[in-house]
Amino acid sequence: MKYRRYGSVSEKLLGFLRKPQPVAINNFLEIKKYGPSSCEDVQYPEGTIKDVFTSPKSLGVSSQKSGLFGNPFLASPQGVLQYWELCKVHSDALVSEIISTPPSLQTIYKFDDLSNTICYFADCINFLAENSPNHSMGGAASLASRHAAEYVESLNTNVDLYKSIKSVLDDTLVVETLNEEQLLVLELFVFDMEKSGISLPDDVRVAYVKDNALISDIGGRFVDLANQPSLVHASTLPAALNGLPKHGKFAAISGSGCEHPMDDIREFAWTNYHAYDDQKERLLVELLNARHTLASRIGFQSFAHRELQHTMAGTVDQVYRFLDGLHSEIQPFVDVEMKHLRHTKAEDLRYTSEYEIYPWCSRYYSTFLREKFLTGNHLQGNMYLDMLTIGNIMNGMNVFCEDVLGISLVPEMPMNGELWNGEVVKMSVYDESDGLIGYIYCDFFARRGKDPRTCLHTITCGTLTQLPVVVISCGLPPPSTATKFGYPKLNLDQLHTLFHEFGHALHAILGRTSFQHTSGTRGPTDFAEIPSSLFENFISHPAVYSRVLQPQLVYEDKSHTFGNTFMFNTPYQAVETQTMLTHSMLDLSLHSTPNIKSTVAISEDVHARYSNLKEHPGTAWHHRFTHLYFYGAKYYSYLWAKAAANLIFYNLFYDDPLNPRTGRNLKEFLKKGASVNYKRSVDELIGYEYDCNDMIGAIVEPIKLFNDFYLFKKDIPKDWW
Repeated sequence: MKYRRYGSVSEKLLGFLRKPQPVAINNFLEIKKYGPSSCEDVQYPEGTIKDVFTSPKSLGVSSQKSGLFGNPFLASPQGVLQYWELCKVHSDALVSEIISTPPSLQTIYKFDDLSNTICYFADCINFLAENSPNHSMGGAASLASRHAAEYVESLNTNVDLYKSIKSVLDDTLVVETLNEEQLLVLELFVFDMEKSGISLPDDVRVAYVKDNALISDIGGRFVDLANQPSLVHASTLPAALNGLPKHGKFAAISGSGCEHPMDDIREFAWTNYHAYDDQKERLLVELLNARHTLASRIGFQSFAHRELQHTMAGTVDQVYRFLDGLHSEIQPFVDVEMKHLRHTKAEDLRYTSEYEIYPWCSRYYSTFLREKFLTGNHLQGNMYLDMLTIGNIMNGMNVFCEDVLGISLVPEMPMNGELWNGEVVKMSVYDESDGLIGYIYCDFFARRGKDPRTCLHTITCGTLTQLPVVVISCGLPPPSTATKFGYPKLNLDQLHTLFHEFGHALHAILGRTSFQHTSGTRGPTDFAEIPSSLFENFISHPAVYSRVLQPQLVYEDKSHTFGNTFMFNTPYQAVETQTMLTHSMLDLSLHSTPNIKSTVAISEDVHARYSNLKEHPGTAWHHRFTHLYFYGAKYYSYLWAKAAANLIFYNLFYDDPLNPRTGRNLKEFLKKGASVNYKRSVDELIGYEYDCNDMIGAIVEPIKLFNDFYLFKKDIPKDWW
């Protein structure tokens, strides 16, 4: 392979930064060395995946030395900092090329190359800073991450760089030659830079930059404060909470306590943890008003109007229309569920107390009823509960992927230094036609110092010339905690969460776009969450559930394995959906309102109009709602994506979720990533143009079906109705 030169730095040296030519992702991974070239060539004994996840270290480590993700620079603190210097030199060279290049398609590609270089470096280094067990490596990565952030800020204020990309959009002759993906990427690049205030007059831009810095500072302080425990005087603690950590005369409450079996304990924990706080209120008001000021400087009606540009929803009005319509349609089913919840609470408390449903008891009793339903006579959801080990699940995940998508997950021996922990499993992903298409690093097990939350890290985006690399991180109990009763079992929620993250992972792995900026999970949140929601639907279907956990059995009827067609994720979902809707509406309302004086007043108004849950005086649950900072007007995305995922699932997969033909159609949909019109891509997949009412129906109809068949009035005494 020939290598172009950028200044004095060889592209060969920067193999992990540059977009490689087809076949070879880079010189460090040597992708042909370890695996076969197509699914048909994959050979491994039955049970290998199960065995690997039962004993992650059984694969061993090759004698070849490398660094994190196979990058030799990420093997030492010195290498990390050297890697940053090389990245900067390469990026500077690309900036010079972009500025000196006349407006053309090449300008867009070079800009994407610059974005890819920085994104890959930042994603690797940030992951290393958070996960390296070596203090020196973590420190070097944190330092390099700060350098990268400062460099990105300098690019965001580089007027010449902005003028170069904007000149392409302004050149009608060039624009007329662009295809849909090229034009979309161009518009996104210009919009992203303009969001940084680059096109403003100098004095306004200075103010805009200060606004951004202020928002970052206030938002960070709000999140830190929102994550702090609440301190209550130890003398007020109920006896059941005497074991809480003490700070002098005070005890620390670090959560809402919604899972505790005693109602008075749930109430005590929730009301204290979510108590109104002057400091949080002040920070939140400052944050929201600063965001409104920032948006108004560049001509937007509100921060919400700014943020919904280039999303699947497109406009604030469209989201309001969706949420209001969903509220109206779901309300009758919420009313029915609330009666069941009140009756269940009354039975639990033996009719000795009030039976209003507050936030601290809605989740508890909804979960109780859902589990009772799933493990009862209606659905044999408990049929395979003893088989929910991570080894069985991953073996079944591979079977499902082969059946439906035509891809295989193959455990691969890592190089020495490639992993950050010995229990991480590296999986190569092979397509039936395209051979090796990417890597998934499975960091599933809890350990000291590790963030227990489940999430996906995209390290490298998949394009036509670049293999994707992702990490799935969870906090599951490790196999070493096995007892005489067997290996640790996942519960149904953990199973759904794992499939949710695999939906994200396969979206990233299957993406084959011309630009990394539109690959897989790089799209807007309301689009990027569709595959994850879709995969939750898959594992909720009895046929898929049984196929995953009992792959050796062959069922004649793939759609009705358990004798009925009710999905595992449909029982008692109306109140939970309404709660998410209320949170989404509050997020949107706060970011659409100018000159906010009190967030509590807005929260109370939204709650009164959209929620059936009774509020408790003196509380302000949204003071703990950090998504207000991280999502900023886009929390609705989960409901929006769920609606789109339901449209896909109930149109294409509900009757036969293991159908390989529709599965291959889904794979083609995922390959496009976010490179085409978001709505039209869903239209083409389901075969018709859906509208807002269809989306609302896609959420409501499964709930209605469950209500019509199972929530019989005769199950509750007449006086409750």
